[in-house]
Amino acid sequence: MTPLSVGRAWSGRSIQARVVLLVSTGILAALAILGGTAWVGLDRMAERLSAERLLLARSIAEHLDYMVQADLETLQNVSAAPRLDLADGDPLPEQSALREAYLRGRLVERVFLIAADRAPVLCEPESRSTEAPAPDGRDVESAFRSGRPTVSNLTGAGPARRVHLLVPMRNWRGEVVAISAGEIDPAGSRLSAALAPFQFTRTGSIDVLDGTGRTIASTDRSRRLRADDNAVRLASAIQARQGFVGSGTGPDAQMVLALAPMNSARWGVLIRQDESVAFSQARSVRRTILWLGPVLLALALLFAWGAARSVRGPIALLTDSAERIALGNLNQPIPELGRDELGRLGRSFEQMRMALKASLENVERANQELEQHVDERTHELKGLYRQLQEREEWREELLRKVISAQEDERKRLARELHDETSQTLSALAMKIETAVAAWPAEASRDRLIEARALTVRTIEELHRLIFDLRPSVLDDLGLLSAIRWYAERQLERRGIAVRCEFSGSGGRLMPELETALFRVVQEAITNIAKHSQAETVLIQYLERDDRISIEIEDDGKGFSPESLPPPAARERGLGLLGMRERVELFGGTIELDSAPGSGTRIAVTVPVVQEAGHEQHPDPDRG
Repeated sequence: MTPLSVGRAWSGRSIQARVVLLVSTGILAALAILGGTAWVGLDRMAERLSAERLLLARSIAEHLDYMVQADLETLQNVSAAPRLDLADGDPLPEQSALREAYLRGRLVERVFLIAADRAPVLCEPESRSTEAPAPDGRDVESAFRSGRPTVSNLTGAGPARRVHLLVPMRNWRGEVVAISAGEIDPAGSRLSAALAPFQFTRTGSIDVLDGTGRTIASTDRSRRLRADDNAVRLASAIQARQGFVGSGTGPDAQMVLALAPMNSARWGVLIRQDESVAFSQARSVRRTILWLGPVLLALALLFAWGAARSVRGPIALLTDSAERIALGNLNQPIPELGRDELGRLGRSFEQMRMALKASLENVERANQELEQHVDERTHELKGLYRQLQEREEWREELLRKVISAQEDERKRLARELHDETSQTLSALAMKIETAVAAWPAEASRDRLIEARALTVRTIEELHRLIFDLRPSVLDDLGLLSAIRWYAERQLERRGIAVRCEFSGSGGRLMPELETALFRVVQEAITNIAKHSQAETVLIQYLERDDRISIEIEDDGKGFSPESLPPPAARERGLGLLGMRERVELFGGTIELDSAPGSGTRIAVTVPVVQEAGHEQHPDPDRG
């Protein structure tokens, strides 16, 4: 939308609407700025809350890492106990080492040894040797094969699920001969006591997950030994050791998840909390912003409406008066509106009304006088136009008579030259021929022979002049034969190839029209012979739909029609003007198309005017 269209749309509103719109727009802008700032601040607060949960998860993960690492070191100390040898038959040293490891353990609930045959041999306390399942065989085999401490995922089924810490024991040759294992009970008091200090909300939980996403321990007892709702995603993050903060699904609502992987084991600490509780303060502030904005806008609109109404009455009165003036009612005065700005505006309107009334009266008088003058001038112009039409008709008639007189004079001169001068010269030639024949043979006859040759050339030039003045073939055979005869006579003797293409009925036209068309073609052929330097010329004649079209085209050097000076300032080119006048006398048109180096094309189009009483003379070369 352009600024002009915006201005028109704005000016089309009422004063009250504009005041209300301006005030509401200003308040909306302020509310939008404040609301946007608050909204950005709330988003940042939510980001900080999420970052705090991730920091807490990392702190718990570091705490559990410390405890697991301490238990692994305790189990490592079992292999370093003095006199430890499973093959000596004395179990007391081994039992004593296990007892010490059990007492120093932080998370393990049971400590035992696994011999080289992968079977448990000693346990501390002994009362639990048959209560819990043995470690997973794959974990045991991995520890024997790799020789590195291993922390397993949950093993077993149902309430008997356990987690095992496996530490390889080596002999003096560095071979793994046994494994000291520690068992962590997910429902035991030691693991629960490790998580108890970190419980921070009733709507969430702190979970310890294994590498498959199953819950080893949780501050929410109902979640223990269960696979998390987002197990695949969490297991992938634990295996990649990448912590994250994001949202996830819960049994009843969307949850905020903060996961921190542990370093000592393929475990992770997950903090879960309901989104509605985690971001309750931010959402409460957002709801306040959302309902407070419309309330403030409604109050602003109410005040704006009251302010606009206080000025709408006088403006409405001025508007009614302006509309009456626009409709032409200038007799009713504008009432007094007070001494404020609207009152001054009303007094100015009254002055304008009185001045406009006087101006309209003056304009009405001037219009009456102007209409009278216009009528007089119109009458004079009509008379001048009639005179101009009459003079144009006289000019055309005079031009016809001049052209007709020219042709009659050409006929007369041609007839006189043929009947008198030509006959006289022919007689003179015969006399000279007789004198040459009768001249004595021994006397010189050169001068008589020269006189005879000169007389013959004069007779030929005279015949050519007679044909140029008025070719008899035009009167005897018609327009097409005359065009062909003249083109071949003028162009072929100069070495220019001529091709004529004629199509149509071939009937005789009105003599004046035939003469005019022949003169046009004659002038064009003469110009080609004198100036074009052409090699080939094409002449086309087409008679169709009561129209005659003649086109003359050459491949000469051409010229620029715009470069020709006007007829009054040049001697050359009068033929083109004569061609145009001849064609226009019969209601036709002529077109000239030429350019330097591109040849010249002349196209003539005139209405067909057949001459009654003349029979047709078909042309043998007509297509």
